[in-house]
Amino acid sequence: MRDYEEVTAFLGEWGPFQRLIFFLLSASIIPNGFNGMSVVFLTATPEHRCRVPDTANLSSAWRNHSVPLQLQDGREVPHKCRRYRLATIANFSALGLEPGIDVDLEQLEQEGCLDGWEYSQDVYLSTIVTEWNLVCEDDWKPPLTISLFFVGVLVGSFISGQLSDRFGRKNVLFVTMGMQTGFSFLQIFSKNFEMFTVLFVLVGMGQISNYVAAFVLGMAIKLELST
Repeated sequence: MRDYEEVTAFLGEWGPFQRLIFFLLSASIIPNGFNGMSVVFLTATPEHRCRVPDTANLSSAWRNHSVPLQLQDGREVPHKCRRYRLATIANFSALGLEPGIDVDLEQLEQEGCLDGWEYSQDVYLSTIVTEWNLVCEDDWKPPLTISLFFVGVLVGSFISGQLSDRFGRKNVLFVTMGMQTGFSFLQIFSKNFEMFTVLFVLVGMGQISNYVAAFVLGMAIKLELST
């Protein structure tokens, strides 16, 4: 049986061609870092509070006190998931009563954010949280997206080796590069949280498979330098 050096002798010495291939393999996995970090920003939850529609007949005082306060990190901030019952405070506003003076706010009935939420854009202009209101009772969904992305990475790490042995690492490299890029692009057009998450799982599978194939191919070339 021929040894490794005989089998790979056709590759030649570590010259310009090998350096080019090694550089291209390294460049092919640069987007992997972008995908891995993007999950942090895509699933971020900005500061938010219940929306009070402009059509609500409220005085400026009642509009400013339409959301109860809660303690957060030792300071009072507007509640993220509750507001005072809009019909009640609209009646108080129409009667000319002042919040905190004529009306005890702590005794007012509260309701959920029936008209959606207002999100701060100080840090993030848009995330999947603001796109599909993944807050309050749905605040478990962004962490699930992150977890399932890494489930895709885990699955891809298991199957990439078997696929490479069967179909060749070069073929797997190009297919998974296309898989990672294509599904990342399709995420832009996601219609809902479920579609976005499924695509993100596939991106994770393509990402790690691309990396493993490129890494092994690069190591095979580097071994020529050491020998």
